[in-house]
Amino acid sequence: MDGSGDQVEAASRRWGGKRAWVIGGGAVVVALAVAAGMVVAAGGPAGIAAPYGCGTGGVHGTASTDPGSNRPASDRPAPDGVADFDGDGHPDLALGSMGDVPGGYGGGSIEIAYGAGDGTGIARCQYLTQDDPGIPGGNRDEAFFGTDVVARDFDGDGYTDLAASVFDWKPSVIIMWGSEGGLSRGVRVPGTDGSHVSWADDPILDEQLAAGDFDGDGHPDLVFGLGSGKGLLKGPFGRDGAPAGTGRVPAPRRPAPDVEGANYDDLVSIHDADTGAEVPWRDRTRPVSYLRGGRDGFTQPEDTRLPDAGEGAIGDVDGDGYGDLVLSPRGGDASRSSVTVVYGSAAGPGDRTTTVDRDTPGVPGTEPQDEDAVFTGLDTGDVNGDGYADVVAGAPRWDVYGEPGPEQVLFLAGGPDGLGGEGARLFDGDDLGAAPGGDADFGGAVGLTDLDGDGRADLVVTAPGSDTVEGVTYLLPGTAGGPSTTGVTRLTEGTFDDTEGLDLLMGGGEIAH
Repeated sequence: MDGSGDQVEAASRRWGGKRAWVIGGGAVVVALAVAAGMVVAAGGPAGIAAPYGCGTGGVHGTASTDPGSNRPASDRPAPDGVADFDGDGHPDLALGSMGDVPGGYGGGSIEIAYGAGDGTGIARCQYLTQDDPGIPGGNRDEAFFGTDVVARDFDGDGYTDLAASVFDWKPSVIIMWGSEGGLSRGVRVPGTDGSHVSWADDPILDEQLAAGDFDGDGHPDLVFGLGSGKGLLKGPFGRDGAPAGTGRVPAPRRPAPDVEGANYDDLVSIHDADTGAEVPWRDRTRPVSYLRGGRDGFTQPEDTRLPDAGEGAIGDVDGDGYGDLVLSPRGGDASRSSVTVVYGSAAGPGDRTTTVDRDTPGVPGTEPQDEDAVFTGLDTGDVNGDGYADVVAGAPRWDVYGEPGPEQVLFLAGGPDGLGGEGARLFDGDDLGAAPGGDADFGGAVGLTDLDGDGRADLVVTAPGSDTVEGVTYLLPGTAGGPSTTGVTRLTEGTFDDTEGLDLLMGGGEIAH
């Protein structure tokens, strides 16, 4: 995950046609001009800031020329597993932002971009904070509302809903319900519990949401709290936010007893080891644990061994029908700009692995020479439409006090032999107009989602910025040659909130799509 990462979550990935797995847990577990001010939905149960037109001159870039992209939504339903909060058939995006809001430094917000179905164009925008009357709580310092977001139909009404983490006095989850008009009234999920595992960083920033059908009953569940006796929140969720039940999520450890099962989603968690000492960020030991879902709860297969990593994502990069685990390795001799794939099998993660780095033939660029350039975001999706999952990895300057340098996103193509260097592309923040020298946090979060329904995933890259650099989210169309820098759409933070003196950090958290 996701740190991040989906999330980094990918509940649609399958093993043997029956089992999916998601990333969850610790540091992992996407310029418009505002046409009018915020509008609060009048009457009814909504009570939160309503979606609004983003303005005709707001989209910077060229829309898709695909003649089929303008068909009515009723003729082009959103693909399965894609967020569609208003049910119009066009995929939508939710950007979790851990920055400032009126009345709260680090209060957090969520920016929603509703797809237009026309290239990477955006039809409507929505800006959500806890000061909206229909969202529980209120803006306050360091609540980090929406830093982590996941999208699923949690109540089974046919509209995608959005679950968001918040830390207003204690960790909890808020669900905002999808509707014909977009995301509406929010409710707090009762009885949530935070992680009971050790973190090297502030646990408020490390805790993550993950979604999937972990008990195999056909309803999406949530995980929020590794090592908690009620960290599994079972769906379906009532409109009051109450889960159908709760369950235990084991604290990650290696090894553990094995239990057979099928038709359940599994959970992969990435967490900090309890070293008791301060170590450089890139050298931290970050164990990766595999939790197997089942009707009676999670178990840990004793024979699964996974390499330490900092980030993770899931996708079928070799097209064999089994989900593969994509990791950004940490510690030891691992390259800071490498990606390791643990290939899936009918029994879960297998023994076959592949590592791709800057020395792999076809991969552009050279190995960064400083410790601040590390992949901190991963996602998978079929960008070129060939049926194999591709991989994107973002390498922002993770340390705000680090040396200036390039901020990059690497695209790697999947294929019948798995992940390799053929067709790889490297995107530098400078190429898209990001602030140079590592000030934009370009690649802070990355996502792959088919915004226009053309069968090719589009690349979402956030550059959250800082107190001196405005945040921007870039939408790059997917093509047969990979993500394209032609027809890029830019969403600026001024679209969603133009309050003077606040640092929004748009997309500084997770992307839900």
